[in-house]
Amino acid sequence: MNASESSVENANTPPTTPPPPPVIRTAPPAERLSTTATLRRCILWIVIAYVAGTTSFILGFTAGEASPIAMLLGIAIYGCFIGLVDSSGDFRRRLQRPFVARSFRIGYGLRLALCVVPGAAMAVDMFPGILAVMAGELFQREVGFNVFASTLVSTLVQGTLINIAILAVVLFAWLLQMMFMEWKPPVFDVRACADCGYHLETLEADTTATCPECGRINRGLNERRSWLDRVSWPKFLLVVIPVGIVGILAQGSTFLLFG
Repeated sequence: MNASESSVENANTPPTTPPPPPVIRTAPPAERLSTTATLRRCILWIVIAYVAGTTSFILGFTAGEASPIAMLLGIAIYGCFIGLVDSSGDFRRRLQRPFVARSFRIGYGLRLALCVVPGAAMAVDMFPGILAVMAGELFQREVGFNVFASTLVSTLVQGTLINIAILAVVLFAWLLQMMFMEWKPPVFDVRACADCGYHLETLEADTTATCPECGRINRGLNERRSWLDRVSWPKFLLVVIPVGIVGILAQGSTFLLFG
């Protein structure tokens, strides 16, 4: 083929159109989660509350003046309450504000990190625990609560005080970020598979595409879901419950050895 024939062939060949870039946009305003997602968060926070409250439970149980059932019930109530708040639309919309979500991760992450430091959880929980016991004794003496009711009140009061302290850490972390850091809104690729994140080249608005990586049927333009929402119930329970049991055992043994 000579140069003239090659130039004629190139002239008759239509130019190839490059694929469109991935559609990236900021997340839409968060809405209240579904009942299933809310239930999962309640279970997760109950497990976290049991791990974080292991030291307080051991102290109350060994003292012999509290109801173990009431302590377990109080911890479960508080964990469920936090799960409901975590699932609400108002709270989730606040998490989209600058640095708020990171500040909450810092505050509650530090709380869980203290659980693995010998003696740290006991030191942090001591003052709220003393105030909680005083509140329980006050209700028992002035209102006539029995041991079960007064223990339940003490457990809820202690959980409230501890979370107030955590929120103070959250506020401090948020203030530091607002003063010294620049906010960059998070973005996500709406053509990514909602399960595995694989980029779907052909996914458009009002269309359906099957992910070749994981097999999920994606509809429209997707927002990437968290692991907590996209994993199956068996996998969710097989991860959360054993991890919670290991955390409780580790926290309890650490306290008994070094507390």
